[in-house]
Amino acid sequence: MAAKLRLPALVLLATALVTFFCFHGVAAASTSPPLNASSSGGGGFSLRLVSNNSHHRYTDLDSLQRAKQEVRCRIAHRFAGADITAASIRTYLCPPASMVYAVAVGVGTEHGYENYELEMDMAAGFSWMQCAPCHPCLPQLNPVFDPAKSPTFRPVSGHNAVLCRPPYHPLQDGRCGFGIAYRNGASAAGYLARDTFSFPTGDNNFQHLPGIVFGCANRIARFDTHGALAGVLGMGMGAEGKPLTGFMRQLYHNGGGRFSYCPIVPGTTAYSFLRFGNDIPSQPPAGVHRQSMAVLAPTTTSEAYYVKLAGISVGALRVPGVTPEMFERDQHGRGGCAIDIGTKMTAIVQTAYAHVEAAVRGHLQRNRARFVQSPGHHLCVHRTPAIEERLPSMTLHFVGGPWLRVKPQHLFLVVGSPTGGGEYLCLGLVPDAEMTVIGAMQQIDTRFIFDLHNNIPIVSFNPEDCHLDA
Repeated sequence: MAAKLRLPALVLLATALVTFFCFHGVAAASTSPPLNASSSGGGGFSLRLVSNNSHHRYTDLDSLQRAKQEVRCRIAHRFAGADITAASIRTYLCPPASMVYAVAVGVGTEHGYENYELEMDMAAGFSWMQCAPCHPCLPQLNPVFDPAKSPTFRPVSGHNAVLCRPPYHPLQDGRCGFGIAYRNGASAAGYLARDTFSFPTGDNNFQHLPGIVFGCANRIARFDTHGALAGVLGMGMGAEGKPLTGFMRQLYHNGGGRFSYCPIVPGTTAYSFLRFGNDIPSQPPAGVHRQSMAVLAPTTTSEAYYVKLAGISVGALRVPGVTPEMFERDQHGRGGCAIDIGTKMTAIVQTAYAHVEAAVRGHLQRNRARFVQSPGHHLCVHRTPAIEERLPSMTLHFVGGPWLRVKPQHLFLVVGSPTGGGEYLCLGLVPDAEMTVIGAMQQIDTRFIFDLHNNIPIVSFNPEDCHLDA
């Protein structure tokens, strides 16, 4: 049985205020356990889901250009084919400035318990965090996790034939080592370990999951923690044939395997929740239809959530020239369409993007918008009340019939004018050379539910006022 957690008295918890420390716009929890979560009954828990950027408004066209470059970088690094060796897991990560959402997780027991802010990563399954002793120790909000203080901490043996096999490797000290090398020069290395992860259930109790496997990183280089992040929580599907180290695959074997989120407009003091199990709303709001579709099996190089996209509409018209073949994933895992809340805005494969942009441009021309001559790849118009009322929506059509409508306010970005005379409205889509990714901006006010229980994983979604879940 797991050792008793070091928790404050419940009467104090009921009245305590949660202290937030803002780092680059991310709200990070105090060292007390995360209690401001809601619950719909036993068997579920929720984590605070907080954003570090306001990706609806940019100061100028240069800042928009940098944001779009970050999207391309993330796709190239996070979704690209991985070069996995016994000494290194190549789950390429862009500079953490592109991090969009983080979650608060409790790790350890008794005097070793702390709350940690971890980046949420839906493209990879492996989780890791900074551990003492660290060389050097990077700044983070709460004290670095100290394994010696947690009585439930156990390193994974290098002789463990189930877990310590490629891409992991035995170390000379008998532990099982891991290494992650990122294309931007960042890296993390250490050893595999087990400890108790704790999540609030919303009724002043906690869901304790003992023996969760994660990476204890003693050496981290060039990883920007924003002064608060302790590591990464891998929410990817977990590829078959790999050791059982992915967070979601471990939840599945502990009765989990279902999670949901409903993102709100970022840049506010509110936050939404990453919900698991019975904390997920069983029904959509009254009068709202919930749609579902299959999630493709993960590849050997990507653990992201791929779906079959068939076409795109702008306004009420299907975009001609956009075909299902443009969004197919090939036998090597290249291409396809993934859902990723960690990508700021939606990227569309170049062959389809050209048709979509032409359709948006045509719609704006018919409504007499004044176009902005801007450097880089931007489609922008001058912002006026008249044109704001006539902006088109976009609908993503999936194989089998499901569709996702993106409202105009989630399709266009507000960008400041360099002269200070008014503002621009710019298309919040990014062309990509290889694949399509449905990003965070176009997911706002939509509830997504990922269910990995079935032989064929399912993603369900429905429109929702997500601020009501905040």
